[in-house]
Amino acid sequence: MKTLTTLITLLSLLAFAGCGSSDNQTDSQTARETQGTEGLPVIDQWLIITDSIGVELGDSNFVFGQIVSAQFLPDGNIAIADMQKNKISIFSVEGEFLNTVGRNGSGPGEFLMLTNFAVKEDGSFIVPDAMGGKLNFYDPEYNFTEVFTGFFPSPPIMISPVENGFIGLKPEFEQTDEEMNVGMGIYLWTDSSAYDHEYIKNMILFDMNDLGGSVETMVFFDTDNQDNLITTPYSTSEYVITSQNLSGEQNWQIVEDFPRVRKTDEEIQEEHEMLLTRIEASGTPAEMADNFQIEEYKVFINQLEVDNKDRLWVLTGFYDIPVYRVYDCVTGDFLFTAALRTDENHENIVPSINRYGIAGLDPESEDWPRVYIISSEDSSLFQ
Repeated sequence: MKTLTTLITLLSLLAFAGCGSSDNQTDSQTARETQGTEGLPVIDQWLIITDSIGVELGDSNFVFGQIVSAQFLPDGNIAIADMQKNKISIFSVEGEFLNTVGRNGSGPGEFLMLTNFAVKEDGSFIVPDAMGGKLNFYDPEYNFTEVFTGFFPSPPIMISPVENGFIGLKPEFEQTDEEMNVGMGIYLWTDSSAYDHEYIKNMILFDMNDLGGSVETMVFFDTDNQDNLITTPYSTSEYVITSQNLSGEQNWQIVEDFPRVRKTDEEIQEEHEMLLTRIEASGTPAEMADNFQIEEYKVFINQLEVDNKDRLWVLTGFYDIPVYRVYDCVTGDFLFTAALRTDENHENIVPSINRYGIAGLDPESEDWPRVYIISSEDSSLFQ
């Protein structure tokens, strides 16, 4: 889900503008190729769907337009971001509507394009407005407190809080008399829109006829419970994860040898249709999807997320259901595999894991938008 949201945000912005390793490291070998999805690996831990929030018709607080993010909060409640309604709704874990954060508009505390949000340990929010060019900040009682402006061409579109600041993934444009370069960067911010430290900056030549090429600059990331930055490139050819401290010094690196997996024609068509639907929902011209070439190979890693026990959950891109490889954030050592139990009615759900719980979305659902509550079959897994 984060993958798709980030890509659509980047595509929308492009359209707007254009118009030291540890002992656990292994040597990477030349990637093998396979056709389609192979059988599942041995799964050590299973996740299960226990409930959902959202209705097709009825109370408007429970009728969503376009859900782009859902996260558990430190107090056990759930926050759901709706890009179509440009607001974040707060619910109890039992499904009771409690409050909202932000609203549609261009003023302080309002959004023109809501695609994501971050929650700090005290329950306060950092919410980027991609089209508004700003970050809105809210206190634990959901009151607007301040705004960071002055970002170019956009604020960070994915954020992870750290002590005294936050790390974010930010789209980048560099214009010269001869050419335009586009890409993504990961930076540390503290008290303004001027970043304090640069960790990664990937740039390529901008090609309006091949917007999909910009995906090569994407990086997925999260921060662990010691405020270390963990990153992996958006890649169809390598499985590499790196941990570094806030000063940029490497803690460890994981390199695994997995075969490349080619998508089926049906998967490519389904991905294009889903991309078109999300682009239209975001207000970006539908024809922009024709300039976005779908990658023929599956991405090795789709997202990185850290749980309450300082474990890194790596969502692999090889299988028809969400399958995770879970590592120790301190050492980088592999711990176990996990997967979400699905059925024909829930086969496209993607979990979102943080320190406070697991929510899930179905980006390909043909029914009404809703958020799923997910837990583990082993009740001790997160205790």
